[in-house]
Amino acid sequence: MAECNRRERNLLRQIEAALGESSLPPPNRGRIVGGLARAIGRFRAENRNRAGVTREAGKRTEQLLERVLHAVSHAKEHQDGEVRRQATRLVRSAQSETFEQLEDRASKLRGTMNKSTHRLNELRQRELAWRCRLDEGTELAEVPTVDSLRSVGRELGLCVANRDETARDYHVRLREGESKFYTLSKEGELLWLAELDMNTDTIVEISAHSNDCVKLAHKQALRILEALEATADKEGTFANVGAFSTYLFGKEPDTRMHLIVNECSYRVDVFADQGRVVVRDVSGRRRTRWSLFQYEAPAGRGLGEWYSIYCGGIDLGQFVVLLLQRKVAGKFSRLFG
Repeated sequence: MAECNRRERNLLRQIEAALGESSLPPPNRGRIVGGLARAIGRFRAENRNRAGVTREAGKRTEQLLERVLHAVSHAKEHQDGEVRRQATRLVRSAQSETFEQLEDRASKLRGTMNKSTHRLNELRQRELAWRCRLDEGTELAEVPTVDSLRSVGRELGLCVANRDETARDYHVRLREGESKFYTLSKEGELLWLAELDMNTDTIVEISAHSNDCVKLAHKQALRILEALEATADKEGTFANVGAFSTYLFGKEPDTRMHLIVNECSYRVDVFADQGRVVVRDVSGRRRTRWSLFQYEAPAGRGLGEWYSIYCGGIDLGQFVVLLLQRKVAGKFSRLFG
């Protein structure tokens, strides 16, 4: 160790001690430590100037010894088999290889360890991710990382699988916590992917295989929103089946009416405490049959105003026509002033 400086000699002693506590073959610690010392000595001799060993060479020798020290423990204890294999080879090679060869092995080991750490963290996050069983064989699951989002995208044929501009915004929103992503699977088969805006707790996008439309029933859609503690009053997939926040968690309307106007049949649910009315066209003339309207009370005296939140069955003008029906006008006047 005469050619080594104090810091290097200390690291070599730590390596020797670590080898003594490990079951790493071969048992001859002296050959490994001696080989390291010789490799470092030759490297230092080749990298001298008038002031002595160059600063860059000193940094590299210390870095190599630190990596070999870590490799001794990784050879036995690391979870990843490939890391253990490369760490074992690095330590064994110290008996005979040059400094540059050992440095190359240590660099490759570090790269493998970084990939392994990322992969293990990914698996751990997937294992800890939120899941909710909706019914027999049907499960909602959070997509916790960008890698898992890209994996889901590949399986469903969606743009989130890409690494280009088409997917970047999705990845950024997930990474920065602006959005969460969830999948629904049935009997282990992925059916769709949904994005939840964390600022508003609303579902803003949902896509099935190759961006096909997602088909949901009214009650199923409500169960999904309740599980996610989310709303989707303006999102087509959920609003199309009337999965409005007015119905969440078993809420019942104050008044329920059946009206016929111009040969069209409507079911009207009035939620006076929320200032909302849900109208469903049940005449069978439209595929999308649900609409949601909001009442805004006046600041003082006078009449309030109605606004449309979602118009899948009728629009605001048609809703006003409903309000003018004799059967409805009195009830609405009492409920909304």
